[in-house]
Amino acid sequence: MVLAMKITIVCVVLLFSSAYSDKETKCEEVMLHNKPHTNHVLSKGLNRPHQLAFDKHNQRLFFSHNVRRHDEEAFEIGYIEKDKMIPTIVQSVKNGYAIAMDNKDAIVYYGGSNGIYKQHLKEENDTVHEVVKVYNVWNMFFKNALYFIKYSLQQLYKLDEKNKTAEHQKYIHEKIYHFAIDGHNDMFITTDTGLFMIKNGTQERIAFTGPKNFLAIAINNEGVAYFGHNDGIYTANKSDHTLNIVANIKHVFGITFDSDDHIIYSDYHKIVKLLPGKCK
Repeated sequence: MVLAMKITIVCVVLLFSSAYSDKETKCEEVMLHNKPHTNHVLSKGLNRPHQLAFDKHNQRLFFSHNVRRHDEEAFEIGYIEKDKMIPTIVQSVKNGYAIAMDNKDAIVYYGGSNGIYKQHLKEENDTVHEVVKVYNVWNMFFKNALYFIKYSLQQLYKLDEKNKTAEHQKYIHEKIYHFAIDGHNDMFITTDTGLFMIKNGTQERIAFTGPKNFLAIAINNEGVAYFGHNDGIYTANKSDHTLNIVANIKHVFGITFDSDDHIIYSDYHKIVKLLPGKCK
């Protein structure tokens, strides 16, 4: 019995280690903006990692992914340290699903089924603080303030952190799944019918022709919006309201950008950084 248990433990450790070993990963090339890039795997063996957010101060990559608890689907938030493939789990956020980064003030926000939390990344002990309760959070975005989408009504709210309240943004009357503000302060939302832009200072919806049902929106360091889809990564052409595919990658669940503006994306089981250059 003891021998069998020892063998089982060794097998589990070997399987866990192999899930994160990158030695056998073949170099794969991806054309991004018509230039060759290679996949650099940051972590793998995950279950649909999404809601990627990059901490430019500590070079950490935050994400949420699916876990199983008592035969029910749940979510947890983790992060990957630079040059380490095995993630660290943020234990203090129940059913953590959403993440947003304020890189200016080095604060990361977490959204879960019990509300919103934040962590000051420059603090020595990195304590996670509760911000507001009640809200079940689906998605978050930070630009000058924290915006979040409430589950399951899919309505947009703006956080008043000082008063620990949140105001429903009634000009977004649709049920939305993603929300972002680009470098020109134009807003992007996704709905059941597709992708729309709301130009800065207006409430007019501008529909973009092309694919629908996007899985992620992220803004790069230059303020350009990128969109993750089942068949690739897209950008928006604002002049003719069309979508341009910039990388043919299947099942893009999440997108973010590192300090050097390299795309980081996730698919069903791994998180990958695209680096310029061909395979050697």
